[in-house]
Parts: sequence; C-alpha cells; structure tokens
Amino acid sequence: MWTLSDLISNFFTHKDYLPSADKLPGTLFTPMHFVFALLFAAIVVLACIRCRKIGERKLKTVFTVLWAFLVVFEITKIAWETLSGKVVSFEWGGILPLYPCSIFMYAMPFAIWGKGIVRKAACGYVCTLGLLGGLINFVYPANILNNYSCLSFAGFHTLIYHGTLVFCASAMLLSSYHTFTDVNKFRDLFVPAIPCIIMSIPANIVNFSPINSDYMFFKLRSFFFAPIGEALPTFVCVLIVYALYLLIHAIPYIPFYIKNRKRMNINV
Repeated sequence: MWTLSDLISNFFTHKDYLPSADKLPGTLFTPMHFVFALLFAAIVVLACIRCRKIGERKLKTVFTVLWAFLVVFEITKIAWETLSGKVVSFEWGGILPLYPCSIFMYAMPFAIWGKGIVRKAACGYVCTLGLLGGLINFVYPANILNNYSCLSFAGFHTLIYHGTLVFCASAMLLSSYHTFTDVNKFRDLFVPAIPCIIMSIPANIVNFSPINSDYMFFKLRSFFFAPIGEALPTFVCVLIVYALYLLIHAIPYIPFYIKNRKRMNINV
C-alpha cells in the first residue's frame, strides 16, 4: 500500500506507471476520497453562499475566471494524458472534450456575454444537464478514481472540474442569474437543450467515423448503458439518447410552464 508521501511524489504520474487501485489510497469510495469530496463540497457551498448576493457584474467576473481556468486545465489534462503514458499517442476515441460535461466549456461564454435566447440556452444547459453531470461525476467519479487517487493530477482535475460545474449552476440559480420560471410557450422548453443538440453534431461525426467512439453516450455502449447498447440497433440508441437529453433539459421548467399557462388562460 502506498503512503501519503508516495502519492505526493507521484502526483503527476500516469496510470500506466501506478500500482493497482487496491494499493492506492484515495481511490473511489475510500476514506481519503470521502474526505477530499467533503472538502471540495464545502468549498462549493461556501462559494455559493458568498456569491449569492455579489451582483451580476461581479458574478460574471467570477464565471469568467473559472471558465478560463477550466479551459486551460482541460487542455493541460489532455496534453498530460497524451504525453505521459507508456505510449505517446492521442486517444481520439475517448480524450476529445465531447462529453455532456464538456459542453460547459463551449456554453459558458454565451452564458456570460450572451443576450436573449442565446443566454437562456447557455444558462439553461448549465443549470440542467451541466448541473446533473457535475453532480454525478463529483459524487461518483468512477472513470477516474478507479485508476487514480483523488490526491493526483487526474483526481484533482475531475473534482475541480465537476465541482465548478455544480458551483456555477448553483450560483446562477441562487442569485437569480437564471431561473426556471421564464417559460410561457411550449418551444421555450427546448431552448436549454440547444447547446447539447449543437454539440451532438461533432460528437456523432466522430462516433460514426472510423474512430467508432461513444461520445455523449449516443451509442449507449459506455458504463452501465452497455447492455442497452448491445441489445438495440444503433439508430434506436441515438434516438433514445436525443429524447433523454431533451427531457433532462426540459424537466425543471415543466412545472413553471404549466403554472404560467394556467395563469395566462385565467387572465384571458
């Protein structure tokens, strides 16, 4: 079993050179993982409380700094993953930032500087799929902590990245930077899904290229989706995933849409 000193001295060591997970402290659902997760969660909560009433201008500055940091962090992670393993190669089938949580990097500038429907769409993604993906990967980062300790470059990346998604979404909602209440027409329910639908285009171009990947899980061949993907034709899987993405983005808005429609009918 490695010691804390071993983890620190191998902070940037690639998984190809690490021992198995059972010999690494801080892997998934170990005591060290729980401590780190609680620490990061406390930072997110305190940051949300602090930013709740700082005003939109200052909040935009916070969002801008975090967005720029995550973009640089992601590029650094991709370069590190590519160059530091036993084989120096770019893993086209899995390393591209074309996952549901990756959309944050492309949508956030529009959430910060966009206007009208553009801002609604970007904030809508952040506060729905972005929040859900951030929470899932923060609580259950199995794709990383099955191979790395939380006290590692890869472990820090996943906790910081997904913790930031949760913070940005929570800060938007707590400060009323974005709300779920401004939905009066049926088409408004689909606006939050626009960033996801746009990003699905390059994701599926790669998925159905010779690379044959499963970005944004459209083929349902990743993780616990695999049995579904193996049982169904690929085109059916793609349609199911598109439907799920539309539903995930719309669900928080539906109660307010119904309420607003009832109020409008009463006032007619």
